[in-house]
Amino acid sequence: MTRDDLGRVIVATAADIDDVPWESNAPGVDHKVLWRSGDTTLGLMRVAAGAENLEHSHHAAHHHILVLSGECTMLGKRVGPGSYVYIPPTVPHSVTEPSEDGCTFFYTYRPLEHAADPFPMSEDHGDPV
Repeated sequence: MTRDDLGRVIVATAADIDDVPWESNAPGVDHKVLWRSGDTTLGLMRVAAGAENLEHSHHAAHHHILVLSGECTMLGKRVGPGSYVYIPPTVPHSVTEPSEDGCTFFYTYRPLEHAADPFPMSEDHGDPV
């Protein structure tokens, strides 16, 4: 199998990350991409007080979230700094009720893998004894 995710080393300081511009998703909802390979994306999202990231689902991707600052409600549960949320493909989710300072989190968006080879050992190793 050929890897397509090999790139350059990135060591970004907080100042470097601050220099990456925020992009608007909706009023009060912004994101910045820190790394991307193909359809896999890692980045930051912030939801301002009074705003919300409307309910949606990713039909073919895993979503991992680590809350960095502030609080908000995700999947019916109040989460704050250090909280982790995993959202499997097809599960509707939103970000609502951010605290008065808003909520910022690190996210990953990773598409489903391709179908696995049913005989992964057959090419190099032959049949097991």
